[in-house]
Amino acid sequence: MSRPVVAVDARYGLRSPRRGIGEYVYRVFQALADIPRGYDVVLYGDACADPEVVREFRSAYPVRLLAARPFAVWEQVAWPRAARADGATVIHGTANIGPLSWSGAMVLTVHDVIEWHRGRDFPAEIPWRHHVSRFYRMNALQRLIRTSALIFTVSEHARQDMMETLGVDADRVRVTRLAAKTAGNSPYYAKEPYFLALGALDPRKNLAGVLAAFARRTVSNVQLYVVGLEPAAMPQARQMVRSLGMEGVVKLSSMVADGDLVDCYRRALGLIYLSLYEGFGLPVLEAMALGCPVIASNRTAIPEVAGDAAILVDPHDDVAAALAIDRLASDAEFRMDCIENGGKRAAAFSWSRTAEGTDQGYAWVLAQPVRKRAWFRS
Repeated sequence: MSRPVVAVDARYGLRSPRRGIGEYVYRVFQALADIPRGYDVVLYGDACADPEVVREFRSAYPVRLLAARPFAVWEQVAWPRAARADGATVIHGTANIGPLSWSGAMVLTVHDVIEWHRGRDFPAEIPWRHHVSRFYRMNALQRLIRTSALIFTVSEHARQDMMETLGVDADRVRVTRLAAKTAGNSPYYAKEPYFLALGALDPRKNLAGVLAAFARRTVSNVQLYVVGLEPAAMPQARQMVRSLGMEGVVKLSSMVADGDLVDCYRRALGLIYLSLYEGFGLPVLEAMALGCPVIASNRTAIPEVAGDAAILVDPHDDVAAALAIDRLASDAEFRMDCIENGGKRAAAFSWSRTAEGTDQGYAWVLAQPVRKRAWFRS
């Protein structure tokens, strides 16, 4: 008798470099390869897949690259069609979306319900091209969560938010927390006189708040490195820096290679992470695992992730954030305490446990009676 097949949307995990969702997919299925399973997994990607990453995963799983554009055609037509051809029993949408036409069992990973908070808890400014995508994804997700057999999410905050915002039943949501790329308790590296921030102009990421806090610091001879900005965002970011008179203090960079980012974390006096909303907040753990103290927002999932190992501040309080910057820059003993506590905190999370939770979820779904999903049967 043939084994059941789980068909996984692995697009973002097969790319390089990767952001949050991509890192989740990459790490979970890297770790899942080491777990004995009573089912097969097939990974599906698109034309943006990195050949080296594809080769790596093909040593553990079949990988199918599907040439379909735009993204909605891939998600709603190409992927489910290929999954049916592979005899898939379960389909796993890893990025808040799945095919509406799928009539078999579906598992979803819903990382957050951020879009329902735009314009309410933080400004709703997004590029015009994102409005169509937002409309499509919000409407599709509201349908999919009603009929999915199981929903994974990445934090207890995200679970509660999903239940309150979308009315999801608690017994269908499992928390599988994320982890840092590297283990905690990283060797100590000599610090250089700069703080690190991750760049994005989405108002939710609160780059304006980071710059305003840094402008209020009293310590001198320290710089702020902002990395990860998209090229199109550079002119606006430069204008934000100029408006605060910090041209010689703030260094702006686009996406950097993983190895370079690791070095940035290790050498920094601290990470300034004042996001207004996060489903998890993976950079907090990444920094801690690499010996970088963290100044972070006290909102949404970030306190759950950081525990007592970060300096938590109101992301709208420039003065509180500036005081934290001053203390980390000037108090070496306090900074070492933050480094040690952060390493211990990061070590409490592991991708192996995330993969184990994913495997247990798949096994549970596969053990349920076969039930046709109600929406848009194929």
